[in-house]
Amino acid sequence: MSTTWVRSAQRSHRSISLVKRGVDTSVVSRKRAAGTRPPPAGPEQRVAAGGPMKRTSRARARLAAAGAALALTATACGGSGGAGGGTETLNMGALFAMTGEGSFYGDVMSKGSQLAVDQVNSGGGAHGYTFELQVEDHRSGQVDAAVSAARKLLNVDGATVLLSSFTAPTVAVQPLAVDQGVLLLNGGGVGSDLVGKENLYNNRMLGAQLLPAMVSWSAERHNAQRVATIFWNDAAGRSDNEAVKQGCQQAGCQVVAEEPHAIGTTDYSAQLARIRSANPDMLVIGSYGNDVGYIIQQARRVGLTVPIIGNEWTPDAAKIAGQAMEGYTAIIDRFDPATSDPEGKAFAQEYERRYGEEPEFYAANYYDLTRFVLPALIKMAGDAGEDPTEPGVLAAEMATAVEQGHEFDTVYGESMTFNQDGTVVKPAAVFEADGQGQITPIATFEDGRIVMPGG
Repeated sequence: MSTTWVRSAQRSHRSISLVKRGVDTSVVSRKRAAGTRPPPAGPEQRVAAGGPMKRTSRARARLAAAGAALALTATACGGSGGAGGGTETLNMGALFAMTGEGSFYGDVMSKGSQLAVDQVNSGGGAHGYTFELQVEDHRSGQVDAAVSAARKLLNVDGATVLLSSFTAPTVAVQPLAVDQGVLLLNGGGVGSDLVGKENLYNNRMLGAQLLPAMVSWSAERHNAQRVATIFWNDAAGRSDNEAVKQGCQQAGCQVVAEEPHAIGTTDYSAQLARIRSANPDMLVIGSYGNDVGYIIQQARRVGLTVPIIGNEWTPDAAKIAGQAMEGYTAIIDRFDPATSDPEGKAFAQEYERRYGEEPEFYAANYYDLTRFVLPALIKMAGDAGEDPTEPGVLAAEMATAVEQGHEFDTVYGESMTFNQDGTVVKPAAVFEADGQGQITPIATFEDGRIVMPGG
């Protein structure tokens, strides 16, 4: 027998109460392994059924009482902290790709997270709590490294919240998060394996949410009948490839070549030769980071002149591809560093001032999770008389927020909500790249479909 945190059947208005009960840990482990939050529908099903719930405007979000509670400036005078107006520390852990082929992601994700931490703390904390962030390296997706790092963050550093990235590492550490009652937030991984996992919420739009509509729309736009795919040979890439095939089924096109590759590959001559021999009239990339730049550069070099689409764009990939990037279209989370939205503009300006570069959507995602989502959950816990540093509290508050359709503020110019399967509803768009390292939005993603301006 051991003491394990479990959810009470009795729920308050804003939280799921937690009680200590003596239970057989083997039974708890089996129940947790099975998961206690089955998804009502995966993102593919939801798109087919007419798409996820509609986004709401920032104006409406600010009218909501919970949204108004996010004003962190109010906490500068003590917020809802203790009687003495002091603050306590909430420990956060982050699992990022700080080394290896995907280190670009770790760099920008950690910058976005740390900027938010510093702003929360300099404002007096979030409702009585200051944040302390400890970043660990999963070495660009290595599962063993992720699990080892997660155990350190949970057992040594005492993390109450884990920020994660990449699909395989996130899925690998999710059972650890459940066992210890820790909230797990992913802002970068895109694989369908991330859907319907207890305690796990994703504020990056997943490939399964975006690619079917993107492929179907692009096939019609370019009159493409024969589609080739090239993708990361990991959980995220394989998930993207399945989403591409789903989009082709919707559009009535045929997948004529499927080429997986190792993460961090720089020579794609073999894959592209096979793709070229299949004579496609559209190429879909299910790869990420610098790999996208190398693929596009080399595809054009070997004479592939067909339209190329994907769901990733980064400044570094654009530099690698150079002029070859012109015409590439990608469907991604719709963050614009030149936004006129006050919060988005303030974030972009401070990020550039501090780091000497414009933020892109990965940095924005982790900023949102730290700057807006966590303070809202801490406020909910405080209102319910709960301690957010206790096991299970923040995960329970997040489940309540999802059930109640809570609208979280963002730097995207609109609020975001989460579905019960852990996927997010937020702004996304189709961008077209030029050959000068810039992208321009040409369509938006709304209710599971792509909409052109005026459409």
